[in-house]
Amino acid sequence: MASLRERFADRENELWKKISDQLGGELTDQKGSRHDKVVAQVGQWTVTLDQHSEAGYRSEHIYTRLRAPFVNPDGLRFAVSHQSIFTNIGTLVGMQDIKVDHEPFDNMFRVQGSNPDKIKSLFDDDALRELVKLEPHINIQVRDAGNWFEDWFKDEVDELVVEVEGEVKDIDRLKRLFYLFARTLDDMCRLGSAYEA
Repeated sequence: MASLRERFADRENELWKKISDQLGGELTDQKGSRHDKVVAQVGQWTVTLDQHSEAGYRSEHIYTRLRAPFVNPDGLRFAVSHQSIFTNIGTLVGMQDIKVDHEPFDNMFRVQGSNPDKIKSLFDDDALRELVKLEPHINIQVRDAGNWFEDWFKDEVDELVVEVEGEVKDIDRLKRLFYLFARTLDDMCRLGSAYEA
């Protein structure tokens, strides 16, 4: 008879398999561990869905994450997070606080970036703002991809990362996160700040 832990792992596997099938992706199955990942083609982008953890003071924090590499011709950087007392502690290197001129979005989120005009244009997309507002504790960031993707790309490559706190177990929410992610990349492409290759 399967243990409770094994049955829970099986249920997790079913969810990841289902989202992989619905998105036409590929599941790397590690028997329900957090090393499972789904790689899916969303539009022109190759997106990886996985979970990762960070050690906290008294516990481990688990995040569900989507990420994709892209060529960043103008070096655009930005970060979006929910407003809290902790978001006001510091400014990421090379970025400034930006108001995107849409309420209540500006009151809900701290937006930082390297190019205020492009960031405002990016978040001028009503649908994108609404998708972001639906997600509790979301973080969106363009960061240096380091050498993760150097085998595939010769140019300077960065990655877009969207992460939410916790293990997302709702397939509709996972699909919505994929859509939010793809829309962000498409809007960046429209602004001339992202290319797949």
